[in-house]
Amino acid sequence: MRSAVAVIMAILGVVLVLSGAGAFWAVALTRTKTEPTADPSSRWGRGLEVAGRLPTPDRLIVWGVVLLALSAVAAGAITISATATAGTS
Repeated sequence: MRSAVAVIMAILGVVLVLSGAGAFWAVALTRTKTEPTADPSSRWGRGLEVAGRLPTPDRLIVWGVVLLALSAVAAGAITISATATAGTS
């Protein structure tokens, strides 16, 4: 069950990072061109407009990295241990 959760979180993390990068790309594409990049009535043009209007693509990337880190912990690639000893002198 742990490995299934790790795989699902890894897939979602990759999707979030790639969608954030795609949104940054769309924002850059729409802002650098003075002429319209694509016909707004076409599917590609509407997709660019929607991706360009996303509030902050960096949040998608941050949450994707968080999910990737959590999936690494769930898969056992990263282990966290804490030890405490009581000294008697």
